[in-house]
Amino acid sequence: MKLCSGLMQQQSVPGQTDVHPSPTESQARMHRHGSMIFLGQIFVLGSVPVFDMGQDKTPLLFIIFSLTVSITTVWSLGYQRVTFMLAGLSLIACLWVLLFRDEAAKGILTVPLLMFLVVKLFCAYLCIRQAFKGGVAGAQRIYCGAASFIMIGIIFAGMHGLLHGYGFGQYRLPLEFEGVRNIRWVDFIWFSYATLTTAGYSDLVPVGSFSLTVSTFEGLCGILLPATLIARIASLPANA
Repeated sequence: MKLCSGLMQQQSVPGQTDVHPSPTESQARMHRHGSMIFLGQIFVLGSVPVFDMGQDKTPLLFIIFSLTVSITTVWSLGYQRVTFMLAGLSLIACLWVLLFRDEAAKGILTVPLLMFLVVKLFCAYLCIRQAFKGGVAGAQRIYCGAASFIMIGIIFAGMHGLLHGYGFGQYRLPLEFEGVRNIRWVDFIWFSYATLTTAGYSDLVPVGSFSLTVSTFEGLCGILLPATLIARIASLPANA
C-alpha cells in the first residue's frame, strides 16, 4: 500500500507544470554562474588602471567595487542571508571611512579596513567551499577555485598595504627606484600575485618579520590551494 501511494504521489497532476529544473538545466545554470564568478574577478583585476591615479593608499572606490563583485559571487552561490550580512558590514565600513577620512590619526581607520578584509576573506572562503563541495560539476569547481585564487591575491595585497601603512612591516623598492618614487597601492597588488604565483620578480622586497611572515603564508597558499583543488578534481568520478 505504501508503494502504491508513493507512486500515486509521483504522478503529475493534469494542468500542473513541473517547476523543478531538469538536471541538464540545473548544470547549465551552475556552469553559467561559475563562468560569471570567474569573469567578475578578472574584471576586478582589469579595472586596476581605471582607479590608479598614482595614490599611495588603495582608493575607496576600488575597494567598494571589489567587494561588490565578491558579495555578488556569494549571492550567486546561493547564500542569500550571508549576502545581506556581508553587504551590511561593508556599508558600515564605507560609512566609517567617509566620516573619518579627514582624521589625522591613522588608527581610527583600522577597524573599517579590517572589516573590508574580513568580508573579502569570507567571500573567498565560500568560493573555496563551493570548489571543494561534493556534487558540484567539474567546470563549476574549476571556475570557483580560480575565482577564489584571484580573491586571495587581492586579500594579501590589502594585508601587505596595511602592514606597510601602519608600520608593522616594511617593503622596499629596487635600488634604481629608491628616491625616485614612493610605493603605491598597485605595487602591493603586483607583489601579491608575484608571490602567490611563486613567480618572485623581486620588484618589491619585504623587510621585517611581519611582512616576511605574511609573504611566506601567501606563497604557501599559492602552492597548496591549486594542488589540493587538482587533487580533489582528480579524485572525483569522471561524470562528476
